[in-house]
Amino acid sequence: MYWVLIKASLFRKKIRTFLTIASISIAFLLFGLLNSMSAIFTGSMQGMAADIIMVMPKYNMLGTQPYSNVEYVRSLEGVEKVTHMTMLASDPLSSMFDGMIFAADGNLFDVYTRFQATEEHKEAMLQRPDGVLVGRLLADQKGFKIGDKIRTKATFKHEDGTFNWEFEVVGFYTVEQFTGDEMGIISNYKYIDDSRMTMKGTTGYIIAKVLSPELANSISIKIDKNFENSDRATRSGPENQLAMEMVGEFGDIELIMNLILSAVFFTILLVTGNTMSQAVRERTADLAVLKSIGYGDFQLFVSVMLEAFIIIFSGLILGLGITLLMIPLIVAASQDMLQDAIYLTSSAFTTAFLIGVLVSFVSSFMPARQALKLKVVDALAKG
Repeated sequence: MYWVLIKASLFRKKIRTFLTIASISIAFLLFGLLNSMSAIFTGSMQGMAADIIMVMPKYNMLGTQPYSNVEYVRSLEGVEKVTHMTMLASDPLSSMFDGMIFAADGNLFDVYTRFQATEEHKEAMLQRPDGVLVGRLLADQKGFKIGDKIRTKATFKHEDGTFNWEFEVVGFYTVEQFTGDEMGIISNYKYIDDSRMTMKGTTGYIIAKVLSPELANSISIKIDKNFENSDRATRSGPENQLAMEMVGEFGDIELIMNLILSAVFFTILLVTGNTMSQAVRERTADLAVLKSIGYGDFQLFVSVMLEAFIIIFSGLILGLGITLLMIPLIVAASQDMLQDAIYLTSSAFTTAFLIGVLVSFVSSFMPARQALKLKVVDALAKG
């Protein structure tokens, strides 16, 4: 019974119904895309360890710090293991897609356990000073094979007086999460430091594994306090927290996202409410006839409410469906770098459902109440 009434109402003005559903689907498409990328914007990607401390130069995240900082961090109570990485790329932006080369300590894989390589490849890198391990994603994209040569320009001079460096591929590495990290190339720090003419005895990032996540903040504070009045001031923190702080420097992205979504859904609420009110006004005489032939007030009230629910949830399903189709396209456009960073969680679907219920109820309640209180005699007289 309800379906007959709802179907007649929906197809009374087909273009209006279609445009309303289309506008709602766009709103939920925006909701889905922003939620799927929220981990990137907020720095809260799952899998970042709370027991891993990152120590970097305070005033230049791409800068360097003395190697003695590594020894200091290693000496702290509560620190289990320490490693470090130095970036070679003279153009970091282009290197993100061509392969960022890092000079790393030999125990990188022991400290940063989400980076993995076979014992054979790690041993090959130790045996050959200029040997490098290439990320599997980068190797697949560039076609790198063992024995291939890799050439790059660094920010510091080689002992031959140029900024040119050459390495040989001796193996590959993978990561458990964040496939984009496989766009890197790992080289031997000792070989780099021994072979360069400038910036000797410096490193970029210090990575420390602490005994428990509870110690991470206190140790980070202690490190920064030790260097705060020196020319090598540091910025330290747990990996997951530091990522959120760095994103926060560009502004409160999460607040901006929420404001955008609030504005969108408020607009949709107005659009849907206006559509339902107009539809009920146009059908005043029809509703009066239905009441006169035996349809109850409550039945018409429910039919108007259900009509709004169908419109809203049609847009919701369409919008989130398009989002699910677009995510693989976005990942492909990023050359698989965002493979583990863009996704829709179950909580996003739950939130979308609750938003749909709320908007449906609020937008249809007054028109439905108007149908509920409609007097047959007055409505037929106006019709």
